Amino acid sequence: MEKEIINWIEKNDRDEVVRFLKSLWNEKPQPCPFCGGELDFLHKKAKKSNCDWICTVCKQKYDTIEMLKRINDE
Repeated sequence: MEKEIINWIEKNDRDEVVRFLKSLWNEKPQPCPFCGGELDFLHKKAKKSNCDWICTVCKQKYDTIEMLKRINDE
């Protein structure tokens, strides 16, 4: 599934990906880009973090720091 995110990043413009990342960091997630499902924190309880998210429907994981690195390298 990691490859799907990389392909998604490469197909979309940088501004669109940055808006998506900012929505996650502000804890106001947009729907999953792949299936439209709801995104939720990957780490809950004591390690609640707004950097790692998962789709509750398709189980796609979003590592926002890695995604940011990827778009900055392009």
